[in-house]
Parts: sequence; C-alpha cells; structure tokens
Amino acid sequence: MALALCHSPVCSYKAESMEIILGVVMFTLIVLVLSGLILAARSKLVNAGDVVIEINNEADRQIRTPAGDKLLNTLSNNGIFVSSACGGGGSCGQCRVTIKEGGGDILPTELSHISRREAKEGCRLACQVAVKQT
Repeated sequence: MALALCHSPVCSYKAESMEIILGVVMFTLIVLVLSGLILAARSKLVNAGDVVIEINNEADRQIRTPAGDKLLNTLSNNGIFVSSACGGGGSCGQCRVTIKEGGGDILPTELSHISRREAKEGCRLACQVAVKQT
C-alpha cells in the first residue's frame, strides 16, 4: 500500500484553513453552551416577577415593581425620594430605611453605617437593598 502525502502549497493552505474554521466553530459552540448554562441557572436562581412594597404600613401606599433593581432607585422611580448624597454608592449612610419584611442579610458595605442593634430592628441602606421576592 502506497501512501502519498501532499506537499504542495495548496494542500498546506487547505489544512490551515480547516484548522482555523474548526477552531472558530469549537469556540462558538463553547460560548453557546456556556451561555445556555448561564441562562438556565439564572432562570432557576433569580427571582422574577412583580414585588409589592408597602410604605409606612399603609395599604393605600403600595408600589408594584419588577424585581431586580435597588430599593433606592425603585422608590425614586415611584416619586418617593430618599436622601442619598453618594448617589447610591453606600458610602454616606443617608438613605436609611426600615425593612419590616424581606430585604435579605445586611451587606458589608452597610456595616460601617448601621449598628448591630439597628440591623436587628430592620434598618438598612436603601441603596444596598435589592428588590426581590421573599
């Protein structure tokens, strides 16, 4: 059995082209698979849908908003303005609110502005609280 190898420049060019095309296809497939995994995980882990926020225990002052934004932004978008000199960066501590239900755990950025006692009473920084379903 005789095996003939192609040593011409045309064969070399075709081999290099196939290698590049195969690399691009593999890279694209990997990106698509990873994107699919991220979207699947996000749909399972991230709360979606509308959240109802009650202001000052008044049933007539409720905000229905989609989950995902910070509480400070949600309040200002609905005409309730909370003082925040740092613009939501968590550095001034002016946007203190009391969360009666939900809100999650206090974040490290809030610890320099809120004491342990205040945290137990539900005091949080509106710029650091994510609006989500409980």
